[in-house]
Amino acid sequence: MSGATVSGTGRLGAGAGVRAVRASGAAWHAEPLRRLWDVPAAEQVARALDGGHDLLFLEVTCVGAVREAAGESLLADCAGVPVRLAVAHDDPALPYRDNLRLLAAARGSRLRIVARLAPGPRPRALPLAAEHPTDPAARVDLGLDRLRRADLPTGAAAVSPAAVAPGEDEAPLHLLRRRVHQAVSGGRPVLAFAGDGAGDGARLRRHGLTTAATLLDDLHAAAAVRSRDAFGRLLPTDTDRFARSWLAAAVYTDTVERSLCAAGWSVPAPPLPLPPPAT
Repeated sequence: MSGATVSGTGRLGAGAGVRAVRASGAAWHAEPLRRLWDVPAAEQVARALDGGHDLLFLEVTCVGAVREAAGESLLADCAGVPVRLAVAHDDPALPYRDNLRLLAAARGSRLRIVARLAPGPRPRALPLAAEHPTDPAARVDLGLDRLRRADLPTGAAAVSPAAVAPGEDEAPLHLLRRRVHQAVSGGRPVLAFAGDGAGDGARLRRHGLTTAATLLDDLHAAAAVRSRDAFGRLLPTDTDRFARSWLAAAVYTDTVERSLCAAGWSVPAPPLPLPPPAT
């Protein structure tokens, strides 16, 4: 399309200079698109974490639904790796959530999807488009098209999502990450009082994250330290020390989280509780 216009409401408008060409497009299983799904998922994730585009082209088998603190997700198998497919956008006007719930009922269906990587210690992605559950030649825009129960394979039935508790074995890096974020939003005074910082540091050490605990302790110390002159008057804070402490914590957190995310997609994660079969 060339010479396109847009209305005040964001819709494409008509005009004498608008030119457009329509084509049937290429199938996902045909060249040149097929090669996008030929790249192993772990390699695609590594590319996204390395600054490349974060779209993933995955071939998954629908397993069921799981309920987490953040809401329901579709559990799928991707080459032996259990992947949680979460809602890409929570706007109720968009059919993302309803479409995922229907796909969760299509247990055993093997689909190609286009998703956006959601970095985290467990493999997670936000599906944007998928093959039609019963028509491989058709594609579904999960945020625009609305699937119906008639679109599902014969015998598909809704199942109650299994509740999945947060993994106790997951590295609690959020304890350090939230302090890094608090410093950005509230500045040094937010961290001037350690509060539960000692407890967070002890928890990090219990999980073997001694460097994270040391960085957290140093961040609190740098925020709280105030020197006095010979007359007992408070001197200006050492902003350079606090900046160095914050930067070290931010770089460490980002690096470790990226490593954990890459490892999660490379090595099959422990099996998750699955929903019971439909009766």
